Amino acid sequence: MSDFSLRQLQFFVAVVEEGSVTEAASRLRVSPGGVSVAMSQLEATLKVQLILRRRGKGAAVTPAGKWVYDQARKVLEGAEGITSVAAVVRGELAGPLRIGCFSTLSPWLFPRIAAHFAAEHPGIDVQLIEGASAELQARLKAGELDVALLYANHMAGGVTGTEIVPVRLQLALAPGHRLAAREEIWLRELENEEAILLGVQPSMGHVEDILRRAGLRPNVRWRSTNVETIRSMVARGLGYTIIMGRPYGDYTYDGLPLVYRRIADDIPENAVVVAYPEGTTPTAKVRTLIAFCRSEFGAEGQQPDAGRWTSREGMGEL
Repeated sequence: MSDFSLRQLQFFVAVVEEGSVTEAASRLRVSPGGVSVAMSQLEATLKVQLILRRRGKGAAVTPAGKWVYDQARKVLEGAEGITSVAAVVRGELAGPLRIGCFSTLSPWLFPRIAAHFAAEHPGIDVQLIEGASAELQARLKAGELDVALLYANHMAGGVTGTEIVPVRLQLALAPGHRLAAREEIWLRELENEEAILLGVQPSMGHVEDILRRAGLRPNVRWRSTNVETIRSMVARGLGYTIIMGRPYGDYTYDGLPLVYRRIADDIPENAVVVAYPEGTTPTAKVRTLIAFCRSEFGAEGQQPDAGRWTSREGMGEL
């Protein structure tokens, strides 16, 4: 059996991927001399030249080195898998947790999820994949994600989920708007006013259906896929929006205030859910995520029209 170490393979993979011994050393936080020695020892053990060291031009991988690189990656990945299995045997949560998140939800949800797992379950590699609900659900069913955080009314066939917190659409206006002093507003009162709406499906279709059912033909002046762009435009008096997300503080990126008002119309109930493929049993990591989300974001005892996310930090409304 060849007498080489996982550490030597790790150094070699880093050199190939970074293109130089110096950059590999920086990535691994070791000295360039240590990397060079490890490379020489590995080449001596395998009796083949793996990289060409070119002064001032980095390191080039040889044809033999390319084949060894592919095998080395597999060996290192296998070693990581063994480490994860050992952690599970010891009762620890470990390994990757691939979380998809609807793009408008991730600023509210993911930072606290990441902080919690970093502090309480450091063996779990929490990964974030943002996107539209349809894309996330397709990736769930394809096995590319473990869970997805999205709205219940976005869920399609083949996906189920656990409710985290009920939410309700709200009306966002500039403080100087003629209706801003009211606590509750009927949608028909916005007739002929310009709207600035989210341009992401299925949210776009849901909101426009609600407006039409209220007898309002929306005059959509602008659309954006970025909620913060919409909020900033509304704050400047360029139109109103129907929105789910409300950051704590009610100010836009450029420091302008917004007001949020309850919609008087009877609108569909909704909730944030942790979704996973139908017919699957949530893993221990997924169950841990669900438990944290329910505790942190306040699903327990919350009513669908309560609006406010109860949490230890004062999350604001959705």
